[in-house]
Amino acid sequence: MTSTKRGRPRSESSHRSVMEAVARLLDQQRCPYEEVTVEGIAAEAGVGKQTIYRWWQNKAAVILEALLTGYLRLDFDPVPNTGDLRADLHAWLDEGHRGDDVPTMVRSLMAAIVTAGPETQALMAEAEPWANTHLADRFRAAAEAGHLRDSVEPSMLASALMGPVVLRMITVGDPDPEWMRGLIDILLNGALAP
Repeated sequence: MTSTKRGRPRSESSHRSVMEAVARLLDQQRCPYEEVTVEGIAAEAGVGKQTIYRWWQNKAAVILEALLTGYLRLDFDPVPNTGDLRADLHAWLDEGHRGDDVPTMVRSLMAAIVTAGPETQALMAEAEPWANTHLADRFRAAAEAGHLRDSVEPSMLASALMGPVVLRMITVGDPDPEWMRGLIDILLNGALAP
């Protein structure tokens, strides 16, 4: 979200409509990130595209705010739960949970973060984007089953896994499976209960 210094104050109903439109396009309709446009968001929200450009710099900034405010989940497919966390995470990886356009979206969102105004920076300071994901849910199930050390917070473990993945996507593209398996093993070696 950029500063609202231009134009009239933001309408909360229009803002909510835009956030809900982003969620419908990306979560429900599964539109590829590359195909989502400011014009498409505006049409889905029932607002003019000038309304969006008044409040955000580009589509990445709109999507970033939708993620930070909980309208849009930064998520992949559910993680299996066979009772063996390591095997489940490896199976999840092998099923190809990443979409083809995820690296592109991640790079765009990082650009939006770098150019974010103070309001977005405040949202980022409070947001826990990996807390409400299938991955965090699987870690919670492992914690409830006594498979994680008591000191391990499931949402932090999800962040510890996905943070390096996102960084790798930004720098070299989609991580290869062997690298991902190694990362999973390193994290679980410190997180699993003895």
